[in-house]
Amino acid sequence: MMEIGEFARLGGVSARMLRHYDRIGLLVPAHTAANGRRSYDESQLGRLHRLVALKGLGFGLDEVGALLGEGVGVEELRGMLRLREAELERRVRHDRHALDRVTARLRLIEEDRMNPNVEIKYLDAVTVAALSTTTPGDLVDVEALFDEVIERMDAAGADRTAPVARLRSVDEATVEVVAGYVVPANSVPGLETHRLPARTVASTIHQGPLSGLPTAYAALRRWGGQHCPACWRQQYLEADGDNQTHWIVELQLELHDGEA
Repeated sequence: MMEIGEFARLGGVSARMLRHYDRIGLLVPAHTAANGRRSYDESQLGRLHRLVALKGLGFGLDEVGALLGEGVGVEELRGMLRLREAELERRVRHDRHALDRVTARLRLIEEDRMNPNVEIKYLDAVTVAALSTTTPGDLVDVEALFDEVIERMDAAGADRTAPVARLRSVDEATVEVVAGYVVPANSVPGLETHRLPARTVASTIHQGPLSGLPTAYAALRRWGGQHCPACWRQQYLEADGDNQTHWIVELQLELHDGEA
């Protein structure tokens, strides 16, 4: 038998919380002395760990009690954890994309139209569910590639957040294109999984039809001069509907070490 303090330490909770669990019948001590001192059996640690895990997954104490009463097992807890993890990852992706959109709007407000603002920033590595192709540079059709990606993601019921394309010059005439959506590590059926590396980039914001992207890219090339890298990305921040008048795309040139 363990005193409440030792049991609380092993379970990673406070003694006050254990007293609360006792009062509401969620975790009753194995023995309570006449003076009110609570003692717990080591076998009760499993129930305590399940209780804490279920609370961490967002369940209320009433729901926790019901689930414990049903004898929820380790595999069930693991499944719940995977679902919760996926939901939190989805929320982070949506929040990150929303923040990028607001930041892009602010940059558009602040910049001089005649001299687009170039910003240096660091991009974390991301995993994308995508399709890729290698094509002559003058025949790159990112939209067509995205159309196919969207069709396959919708068929799989996959969450579509944070569309991004990465273009890499293979040689003077050929470009490798990867177009897709940021996803968790798990792949989407029918799509390739690509890991876009962490990079420092020079970026500018383009608002309007995609036909204007070459102009924005040319401005970045002028900024980069002879050291302009062979890889660039297009992050689609607002790209809903067929009317591209209000579309917002962040064009990003990957910089080699020391170029920032």
